[in-house]
Amino acid sequence: MFNDALRESIKCKLLIEEDEEVAINPNLPQDAINPQLGDRLLPDTFTYLFFASDNEDEEDFGRVCAWYLAQNIYDAPGTWEEVENLVSEQKVGDFLKMSSSRLFVQMDDWMRYLGFAWGHTLGGKPVTVPDPTAYFKRNLKHLFNGRQEITIQDFINRLAKRCPLFETGKFREEVENQIGTREPNFLSTSTAFALFRLQDEGEIQLERKSDAALMILPKVNNQVDDHGRISHIIWKGEKS
Repeated sequence: MFNDALRESIKCKLLIEEDEEVAINPNLPQDAINPQLGDRLLPDTFTYLFFASDNEDEEDFGRVCAWYLAQNIYDAPGTWEEVENLVSEQKVGDFLKMSSSRLFVQMDDWMRYLGFAWGHTLGGKPVTVPDPTAYFKRNLKHLFNGRQEITIQDFINRLAKRCPLFETGKFREEVENQIGTREPNFLSTSTAFALFRLQDEGEIQLERKSDAALMILPKVNNQVDDHGRISHIIWKGEKS
């Protein structure tokens, strides 16, 4: 297991191998290799290395994660059997290369660790939910980048650049080309759910301003109410 983890860490460029020695990649962001910050930031460091660094070795994994986040959070496949059935129904088996329960377990473990999903037990069986709230919460400071208020469109664009699993990002667009695109200006239910959760937790405030472009945050059964028509997001955290 240790050797497998070591090989994967070198493969994704978290570590480098030189002169028969293994060391932390010095080209990582300074905070990522800071002894006081590195462990806490490791999930985001992995996210960058897997998805946002043009790492061709991890592109299949990126497509799988983007596919899972694109599913309806209120009816998402939570077990391997359900994933297998949905992959077949959507005819994306060759595209995703999701061919065994072992690959699902790997996706499941990584998505939970990176903050894109969480798990619970239902009827005695472990079930996974595609919910990126934890990832959003960790990265609000970077997404707002010194501002307290930005448009929802700006938020989504920054999010996709930082992690292309989300709407308009490279991997999400590849997935939507396979399973069908969202309605115009709609967010996926997993993204919308995470934003609603963060608002409930007091981390952000979602607002609709007159004469501003709106994005739609759907709820269960793709229902939309006045609270789901959003133009701006206000960060309630630290001020610049």
